Amino acid sequence: MIRFKYLLDGQEGAPGNFSLVIADTDVSFKSPRHRHNFDQIRVSLDGVTNYGPRENIEVGDVVYFPEGTHYGPQDQELARQSSLAMVIQFGGASGNGYMSLRQLQEGQERLQQKGRFEGGVFRREPDPANTRKNQDAYEAIWEFQNGRPIEYPKPRVSDPIHFHARNLAWTGIQGEPGTSVRDLGRFTDRNIHMYTLKAGAGARHVFVPGAQGRLLFVLEGAGQLGHECFARHSAAHLSAGEQAALTAEQETELLVLELPRFEESAS
Repeated sequence: MIRFKYLLDGQEGAPGNFSLVIADTDVSFKSPRHRHNFDQIRVSLDGVTNYGPRENIEVGDVVYFPEGTHYGPQDQELARQSSLAMVIQFGGASGNGYMSLRQLQEGQERLQQKGRFEGGVFRREPDPANTRKNQDAYEAIWEFQNGRPIEYPKPRVSDPIHFHARNLAWTGIQGEPGTSVRDLGRFTDRNIHMYTLKAGAGARHVFVPGAQGRLLFVLEGAGQLGHECFARHSAAHLSAGEQAALTAEQETELLVLELPRFEESAS
Protein backbone atom coordinates (compact mmCIF):
# COMPACT_ATOMS: atom_id res chain seq x y z
CA MET A 1 0.00 0.00 0.00
CA ILE A 2 1.04 3.57 -0.66
CA ARG A 3 -1.08 6.54 0.45
CA PHE A 4 -0.78 10.11 -0.82
CA LYS A 5 -1.56 13.49 0.71
CA TYR A 6 -1.78 16.01 -2.13
CA LEU A 7 -0.50 19.47 -1.17
CA LEU A 8 -0.03 21.31 -4.49
CA ASP A 9 -0.76 20.84 -8.16
CA GLY A 10 -0.21 22.86 -11.30
CA GLN A 11 -2.18 23.54 -14.48
CA GLU A 12 -3.62 20.48 -16.19
CA GLY A 13 -2.46 20.20 -19.81
CA ALA A 14 0.46 22.62 -19.42
CA PRO A 15 3.96 21.28 -20.22
CA GLY A 16 5.08 22.43 -16.77
CA ASN A 17 2.20 20.83 -14.84
CA PHE A 18 3.27 19.42 -11.47
CA SER A 19 2.13 17.79 -8.23
CA LEU A 20 3.66 17.88 -4.76
CA VAL A 21 2.58 15.13 -2.38
CA ILE A 22 3.56 13.41 0.83
CA ALA A 23 3.73 9.65 0.27
CA ASP A 24 3.22 7.18 3.11
CA THR A 25 4.67 3.89 1.87
CA ASP A 26 3.93 0.62 3.65
CA VAL A 27 6.70 -1.94 4.10
CA SER A 28 4.80 -4.28 1.75
CA PHE A 29 4.96 -1.87 -1.25
CA LYS A 30 6.53 -3.17 -4.48
CA SER A 31 6.82 -1.77 -7.99
CA PRO A 32 8.53 -3.21 -11.11
CA ARG A 33 11.49 -1.56 -12.80
CA HIS A 34 10.17 1.32 -14.89
CA ARG A 35 10.74 4.85 -16.17
CA HIS A 36 8.69 8.00 -16.56
CA ASN A 37 7.99 10.52 -19.30
CA PHE A 38 8.20 13.23 -16.61
CA ASP A 39 10.67 14.26 -13.89
CA GLN A 40 10.45 13.30 -10.24
CA ILE A 41 12.15 14.35 -6.99
CA ARG A 42 11.95 12.42 -3.72
CA VAL A 43 13.03 13.34 -0.19
CA SER A 44 12.67 10.93 2.74
CA LEU A 45 11.07 12.63 5.74
CA ASP A 46 10.81 9.66 8.10
CA GLY A 47 12.20 6.16 7.64
CA VAL A 48 14.03 4.87 4.56
CA THR A 49 12.55 4.83 1.05
CA ASN A 50 13.67 2.05 -1.31
CA TYR A 51 13.86 2.68 -5.07
CA GLY A 52 15.93 -0.28 -6.25
CA PRO A 53 18.27 -3.07 -5.18
CA ARG A 54 20.76 -1.54 -2.70
CA GLU A 55 19.22 1.90 -3.41
CA ASN A 56 17.67 3.55 -0.35
CA ILE A 57 16.81 7.19 0.34
CA GLU A 58 17.83 8.08 3.89
CA VAL A 59 16.41 11.06 5.77
CA GLY A 60 18.29 14.12 4.48
CA ASP A 61 18.85 12.66 0.99
CA VAL A 62 17.40 14.13 -2.20
CA VAL A 63 16.99 11.97 -5.33
CA TYR A 64 16.25 13.30 -8.81
CA PHE A 65 14.65 10.86 -11.29
CA PRO A 66 14.94 12.44 -14.77
CA GLU A 67 12.46 11.50 -17.50
CA GLY A 68 13.44 8.43 -19.51
CA THR A 69 15.80 7.04 -16.85
CA HIS A 70 14.97 3.54 -15.57
CA TYR A 71 14.94 2.71 -11.87
CA GLY A 72 13.71 -0.10 -9.64
CA PRO A 73 12.35 -2.60 -9.00
CA GLN A 74 11.16 -0.98 -5.77
CA ASP A 75 10.73 -3.26 -2.77
CA GLN A 76 10.08 -1.50 0.51
CA GLU A 77 10.72 -4.76 2.37
CA LEU A 78 14.43 -4.28 1.53
CA ALA A 79 14.34 -1.14 3.70
CA ARG A 80 12.70 -3.21 6.47
CA GLN A 81 10.38 -0.37 7.40
CA SER A 82 7.67 1.92 6.10
CA SER A 83 8.58 5.44 5.03
CA LEU A 84 7.23 8.96 4.71
CA ALA A 85 8.53 10.95 1.74
CA MET A 86 7.90 14.19 -0.13
CA VAL A 87 7.49 13.61 -3.86
CA ILE A 88 7.42 16.24 -6.61
CA GLN A 89 6.47 15.16 -10.14
CA PHE A 90 6.58 17.64 -13.01
CA GLY A 91 6.81 17.91 -16.77
CA GLY A 92 10.41 17.42 -17.87
CA ALA A 93 12.59 19.07 -20.50
CA SER A 94 11.04 17.13 -23.42
CA GLY A 95 7.71 18.97 -23.03
CA ASN A 96 5.66 15.77 -22.60
CA GLY A 97 3.96 17.36 -19.61
CA TYR A 98 2.62 15.61 -16.53
CA MET A 99 -0.74 13.86 -16.21
CA SER A 100 -2.95 15.45 -13.55
CA LEU A 101 -4.42 13.58 -10.59
CA ARG A 102 -7.89 13.93 -12.13
CA GLN A 103 -6.71 12.37 -15.40
CA LEU A 104 -4.90 9.60 -13.54
CA GLN A 105 -7.89 8.65 -11.38
CA GLU A 106 -10.33 8.86 -14.29
CA GLY A 107 -8.14 6.64 -16.46
CA GLN A 108 -7.66 4.10 -13.69
CA GLU A 109 -11.39 3.84 -13.02
CA ARG A 110 -12.21 3.35 -16.70
CA LEU A 111 -9.40 0.84 -17.29
CA GLN A 112 -10.63 -1.32 -14.41
CA GLN A 113 -13.42 -2.34 -16.79
CA LYS A 114 -10.77 -3.92 -19.02
CA GLY A 115 -8.51 -5.56 -16.42
CA ARG A 116 -7.00 -5.12 -12.97
CA PHE A 117 -4.14 -3.18 -11.36
CA GLU A 118 -1.75 -5.28 -9.32
CA GLY A 119 1.71 -4.45 -7.95
CA GLY A 120 2.26 -1.48 -10.27
CA VAL A 121 1.17 -3.49 -13.33
CA PHE A 122 -2.05 -3.33 -15.38
CA ARG A 123 -3.15 -6.87 -16.29
CA ARG A 124 -5.63 -6.88 -19.18
CA GLU A 125 -8.45 -9.31 -19.66
CA PRO A 126 -8.16 -11.24 -22.95
CA ASP A 127 -8.82 -8.80 -25.80
CA PRO A 128 -8.39 -9.67 -29.51
CA ALA A 129 -7.91 -5.97 -30.27
CA ASN A 130 -4.95 -5.67 -27.89
CA THR A 131 -2.47 -8.54 -27.66
CA ARG A 132 -0.42 -6.84 -24.94
CA LYS A 133 -1.51 -8.42 -21.64
CA ASN A 134 0.68 -6.82 -18.95
CA GLN A 135 1.84 -3.20 -18.88
CA ASP A 136 3.24 -0.66 -16.43
CA ALA A 137 0.18 0.80 -14.68
CA TYR A 138 0.99 4.49 -15.24
CA GLU A 139 1.98 3.83 -18.86
CA ALA A 140 -1.33 2.03 -19.52
CA ILE A 141 -3.34 4.91 -18.05
CA TRP A 142 -1.33 7.53 -19.97
CA GLU A 143 -1.89 5.75 -23.29
CA PHE A 144 -5.60 5.31 -22.55
CA GLN A 145 -6.04 8.99 -21.70
CA ASN A 146 -3.98 10.29 -24.63
CA GLY A 147 -5.14 7.81 -27.26
CA ARG A 148 -1.63 7.03 -28.52
CA PRO A 149 1.46 5.02 -27.56
CA ILE A 150 3.70 6.67 -25.01
CA GLU A 151 7.09 7.91 -26.23
CA TYR A 152 9.84 8.08 -23.64
CA PRO A 153 12.57 10.69 -23.98
CA LYS A 154 16.04 9.29 -24.47
CA PRO A 155 17.66 9.21 -21.03
CA ARG A 156 20.19 11.99 -20.35
CA VAL A 157 21.68 10.11 -17.40
CA SER A 158 21.99 6.37 -16.82
CA ASP A 159 20.72 6.37 -13.22
CA PRO A 160 18.76 8.59 -10.85
CA ILE A 161 20.90 11.33 -9.27
CA HIS A 162 21.20 10.66 -5.54
CA PHE A 163 22.36 13.55 -3.33
CA HIS A 164 23.54 13.04 0.24
CA ALA A 165 22.56 16.65 0.75
CA ARG A 166 23.47 16.79 4.43
CA ASN A 167 27.13 16.26 3.44
CA LEU A 168 27.24 19.45 1.35
CA ALA A 169 28.57 22.70 2.81
CA TRP A 170 26.32 25.68 3.53
CA THR A 171 27.13 28.99 1.83
CA GLY A 172 25.99 32.25 3.40
CA ILE A 173 23.74 34.63 1.44
CA GLN A 174 25.21 38.11 1.11
CA GLY A 175 23.08 40.83 2.71
CA GLU A 176 20.84 38.34 4.54
CA PRO A 177 22.38 37.52 7.96
CA GLY A 178 21.47 34.11 9.32
CA THR A 179 20.64 32.58 5.93
CA SER A 180 22.58 30.10 3.79
CA VAL A 181 22.10 27.68 0.88
CA ARG A 182 23.25 24.28 -0.31
CA ASP A 183 23.20 24.21 -4.11
CA LEU A 184 22.26 20.79 -5.52
CA GLY A 185 22.66 21.83 -9.16
CA ARG A 186 21.04 22.88 -12.42
CA PHE A 187 19.77 20.36 -14.94
CA THR A 188 18.79 20.22 -18.61
CA ASP A 189 18.33 22.98 -21.15
CA ARG A 190 15.16 24.03 -19.26
CA ASN A 191 17.30 25.26 -16.33
CA ILE A 192 15.78 23.09 -13.59
CA HIS A 193 17.44 24.21 -10.34
CA MET A 194 17.42 22.58 -6.90
CA TYR A 195 18.81 23.87 -3.61
CA THR A 196 18.12 23.84 0.10
CA LEU A 197 17.75 27.07 2.07
CA LYS A 198 18.40 27.51 5.79
CA ALA A 199 17.22 30.49 7.84
CA GLY A 200 18.02 30.85 11.55
CA ALA A 201 15.38 31.97 14.05
CA GLY A 202 14.57 35.61 13.28
CA ALA A 203 16.34 35.58 9.90
CA ARG A 204 14.67 36.91 6.75
CA HIS A 205 15.05 35.82 3.12
CA VAL A 206 13.48 37.41 0.04
CA PHE A 207 12.57 35.22 -2.93
CA VAL A 208 13.06 37.81 -5.66
CA PRO A 209 10.98 37.65 -8.87
CA GLY A 210 12.33 35.03 -11.27
CA ALA A 211 11.67 33.78 -14.77
CA GLN A 212 10.58 30.35 -13.50
CA GLY A 213 7.98 29.07 -11.09
CA ARG A 214 9.26 27.76 -7.76
CA LEU A 215 8.10 25.07 -5.35
CA LEU A 216 9.05 25.37 -1.67
CA PHE A 217 8.81 22.54 0.84
CA VAL A 218 9.53 23.05 4.55
CA LEU A 219 11.73 20.24 5.82
CA GLU A 220 12.02 21.72 9.32
CA GLY A 221 10.99 24.90 11.11
CA ALA A 222 8.18 27.45 11.23
CA GLY A 223 7.60 31.06 10.29
CA GLN A 224 5.85 33.26 7.78
CA LEU A 225 5.95 33.44 3.98
CA GLY A 226 4.32 36.62 2.76
CA HIS A 227 1.07 36.84 4.75
CA GLU A 228 0.84 33.08 5.35
CA CYS A 229 2.20 31.08 8.30
CA PHE A 230 4.09 27.85 7.63
CA ALA A 231 5.21 24.88 9.70
CA ARG A 232 7.11 21.63 9.14
CA HIS A 233 6.00 19.89 5.92
CA SER A 234 4.19 22.96 4.55
CA ALA A 235 4.49 23.64 0.81
CA ALA A 236 4.14 26.73 -1.38
CA HIS A 237 4.16 27.58 -5.09
CA LEU A 238 5.57 30.89 -6.33
CA SER A 239 4.63 31.70 -9.92
CA ALA A 240 7.16 33.12 -12.37
CA GLY A 241 7.69 36.80 -11.53
CA GLU A 242 6.29 36.46 -8.00
CA GLN A 243 8.19 37.80 -5.00
CA ALA A 244 7.78 36.66 -1.39
CA ALA A 245 9.56 37.36 1.88
CA LEU A 246 10.24 34.54 4.36
CA THR A 247 10.70 35.22 8.07
CA ALA A 248 11.79 32.28 10.24
CA GLU A 249 10.35 32.04 13.75
CA GLN A 250 12.35 28.85 14.34
CA GLU A 251 15.44 27.62 12.52
CA THR A 252 14.01 26.62 9.16
CA GLU A 253 15.22 24.47 6.27
CA LEU A 254 13.44 24.30 2.90
CA LEU A 255 13.90 22.45 -0.37
CA VAL A 256 13.51 24.85 -3.28
CA LEU A 257 12.84 23.66 -6.83
CA GLU A 258 12.90 26.09 -9.75
CA LEU A 259 10.59 24.43 -12.27
CA PRO A 260 11.60 24.04 -15.93
CA ARG A 261 11.17 27.05 -18.19
CA PHE A 262 9.01 26.49 -21.28
CA GLU A 263 8.27 30.06 -22.40
CA GLU A 264 11.05 30.05 -24.98
CA SER A 265 13.32 27.50 -26.61
CA ALA A 266 16.72 27.07 -25.05
CA SER A 267 19.64 28.15 -27.20
